[in-house]
Amino acid sequence: MTRTACACILLASARALAPAPARRTNPARHGAPKDGPSYADLPRDVEPIDTSFLEEKPPPSWGSEGWNWGSPVGAAHDKAAIVRAQFAKRHRRTSFMAWAKCGTVDAGDLKMALALSCQRARNLGYDEGGKWESLMDEMADARYMDAKLEFIDYPKLAGAVNERLPTPFTFDEFLASESEGTLEEYPVAVVARALEELDFVNN
Repeated sequence: MTRTACACILLASARALAPAPARRTNPARHGAPKDGPSYADLPRDVEPIDTSFLEEKPPPSWGSEGWNWGSPVGAAHDKAAIVRAQFAKRHRRTSFMAWAKCGTVDAGDLKMALALSCQRARNLGYDEGGKWESLMDEMADARYMDAKLEFIDYPKLAGAVNERLPTPFTFDEFLASESEGTLEEYPVAVVARALEELDFVNN
């Protein structure tokens, strides 16, 4: 037997006796790479987010259930008490009027202040022809609210106020008094003129 033949036999024997190479496997990947949390790492006892607050009804307002304008019980009575306390001092009424004429006050507070001023004019007998009492009644009937009774329709309310002012307050006059005034602020400024007509600051 030649040396070459012997070498071939020995090489074949060595290969037969050598252990089989380990099989390479690709582990299944789940979720995100391991440098971050994967779906499998998340806890299974997490409670779902409660979204019921998105379905909560807005607080009572003019014309809505539970408002009860003119009653000693109801949301209107509670709101009126807050506004009366807020403007119990003259300097606060003066400051509120100044901002109202600029069209930049809380819409709910302004409408309540107007309603209370109309009520006072009726009760003390200086409401000529009952025009302010009729405005108060119209507010109580939700004539100046949106369809859902959530937001005050200030352009419509301003129109009703202008009909009762001795001289309607125009947008041009508003711009002349407030050079940076906007069309959105104008209706609020009109309502402020009603408070001025009803002597809100001194009452």
